Amino acid sequence: MRTHVLIIGAGVGGLCLAHGLRRAGIEVSVFDRDASADFRGQGWRLTVKETGSRALRACLPPHLFDRCVETSLEPATRLVVADHRLNPRFANPVPPYPRDQVFGVNRLTLREILLNDLDVRFGKTFTGYRTTEDGGIRAVFADGSQADGDLLVGADGVASAVRGQLVPDAEIEDLGRMIYGRTPLTERTLDWLPGVFTDGFNITSDPAGTSFGAVACRARGGHPGLTPVPDYLAWSLRGWPGASTIAADEFRRWDGERLRGLALDTLRRAGWHPGAVQVVAEAETEATFPVNLHSARPVRPWYEPGVTLLGDAVHAMSPGQGEGANTALRDAALLAELLATLPPLEAKARYEKEMLEYGFAAVAASRTRPLFTR
Repeated sequence: MRTHVLIIGAGVGGLCLAHGLRRAGIEVSVFDRDASADFRGQGWRLTVKETGSRALRACLPPHLFDRCVETSLEPATRLVVADHRLNPRFANPVPPYPRDQVFGVNRLTLREILLNDLDVRFGKTFTGYRTTEDGGIRAVFADGSQADGDLLVGADGVASAVRGQLVPDAEIEDLGRMIYGRTPLTERTLDWLPGVFTDGFNITSDPAGTSFGAVACRARGGHPGLTPVPDYLAWSLRGWPGASTIAADEFRRWDGERLRGLALDTLRRAGWHPGAVQVVAEAETEATFPVNLHSARPVRPWYEPGVTLLGDAVHAMSPGQGEGANTALRDAALLAELLATLPPLEAKARYEKEMLEYGFAAVAASRTRPLFTR
């Protein structure tokens, strides 16, 4: 019997899984609630580590994996931890990994590459699932449409509607608020930009506990056929005074102007180095956005033969180690491999056992060791 997999969510993990299933000859349909592929921003830099690159190589057609590598970013050369005046506390070199094993990517560029050769049905808000008379699974959408398959994969992020039905007692812990921004990196910028920001990952903090991180993002290759992404400095701010009092729903509605103004005022009031202040002052207002941080608590194994979860839908984690997307990619490669080699029920059971173990180990590590590591 031919297996048909329904994927809810067109994030990095869901799209990678779709490619892996297609390579294995498994029928797959992808649905996403966004109105279109470019309905919202995708964020800025993503570091693909060895786990993630292995998964991409296993799932993608070779020409798409090669394109991920060709459009990757210049590698960071060091990790610097400094105070708010940019006085280094320590600086460690980042080992020079092979280009196709560890590389930075623009999230938008990666998403556009992953959307190649896939027919994603956008504008589909998932509302629930039910078992069909023949033992299959039926996904139901807000517009009244339905889709039938043999396995439904919830890859719909931290607010997963699939998880809400499958594991209704799952708990997601609120870890606070973060502001993300992007500052153009031009020749003029380099005239005033402190050296600590030009060639590596940087984690800086002040005595009050506010932290500011930045990393330079320069493309190593061209982007023919893809949305051009000029060089930029990606930055984030966390732990400003009063951050803990802002409700998640309220914070989500703040626009770029308000967020950039808050970040700028925070750094100025606390006497941060003028270079850090200038990074925020020259940031693109429309590219400044709010992020609510979450961390999933371990969930009990579930028994639903036709439904499983992937990525943030099950093991959402702090960005402290940059493992969220890499773990989602690992999920995708594992599930695709097992479905290609085992009967669906056995594949699903093996996947869930392994995924829950390594997924929640990554969740714990992202909280207890929040630095960029291999």
